[in-house]
Amino acid sequence: MADVDRPITQVAIVADSTRCPPGFTLIDRTYDRRDDADLWRDGLFGRKVVRFLCVEKMPPSPGRDVLVDVAVIGERDAIPAGFTCVDFTSDTREKAVKKKMLCVRYMSSDLTNDAICELILLTKGVRRPPNGYTLVGELNYMGLCYKMAGFRKPGVQMDSHQGHANDSTFHTQGYTTQSTPMNMSSLASNLPYNPTPYKKNGPLERGTSFTDSAHTLQALQGLPFELNRKVFSDDLDISIPQIPYKSIMDIENQYSYDFSVERSAAARVP
Repeated sequence: MADVDRPITQVAIVADSTRCPPGFTLIDRTYDRRDDADLWRDGLFGRKVVRFLCVEKMPPSPGRDVLVDVAVIGERDAIPAGFTCVDFTSDTREKAVKKKMLCVRYMSSDLTNDAICELILLTKGVRRPPNGYTLVGELNYMGLCYKMAGFRKPGVQMDSHQGHANDSTFHTQGYTTQSTPMNMSSLASNLPYNPTPYKKNGPLERGTSFTDSAHTLQALQGLPFELNRKVFSDDLDISIPQIPYKSIMDIENQYSYDFSVERSAAARVP
């Protein structure tokens, strides 16, 4: 598997371009013009503060997390559900970016067939992502984009013509194993009916069953249909109470309240 097609497994930000974590690739240049891709680009009392993005790419393996989504939010915004914030540099444990937060979401490679395989930064002022890329947001006025790609899981050979896994043979780097066919006869002996193979004689009509008509099991088979006995009871009281009509005057007379007690209590308060 080429490195460009490998899914990203970790994202980090460093304060020193020479201290990129082992196995990570430093993104120190913009994708379009090869300009400096510093995420901070600021000077403080003569000391230049820099931040660089770096990523790790690894071949997918069972249980390994891969990057599936990226978001850029304000520093006061809530972190989206399922995301993790890259808020500190991996080498100095300082604030990663200013005024923004880079959020990433990982997922186990066992649960997905697609992952982000590339992160790029566009030069300041460029807002149109390259073909195949998705624009996420801005980091230090540079556009952050990602590219999704499908990857082949270890132990499964993808059919190039049909685009799905081949069930008969499993291939991994370095070895090949043949799958063992499942014995369906032992499973069928435990079923309450005799299954028959499906015959492609034409479109199925409504009510058609895949089993013999003599042994067909319906969802409600054996359940009697009858009304509740209370419906036929003579003691059932379903009379609707009579609601007397009241005019506005009747309502005001019945529920009028002059607050005389409250007024007298308030008058005693000095």
